[in-house]
Amino acid sequence: MKKILFILVSITLALTLALIVKFALGGSEDAWVCAGGAWVKHGNPTAPMPTEACTAEPTPPGTK
Repeated sequence: MKKILFILVSITLALTLALIVKFALGGSEDAWVCAGGAWVKHGNPTAPMPTEACTAEPTPPGTK
């Protein structure tokens, strides 16, 4: 019985720690995301839509 309780408490603590790390260090959920060549709202960003071009693939350095 003690072994089962220890396992359940360990799993609960691990899941709690994982959620804390995800939400504390996960970054902003409210941002503009470049998808398919267009800026798309993710959540409710407070900043206006970016004015620079949105490219689906990153531009290699020195090619601009």
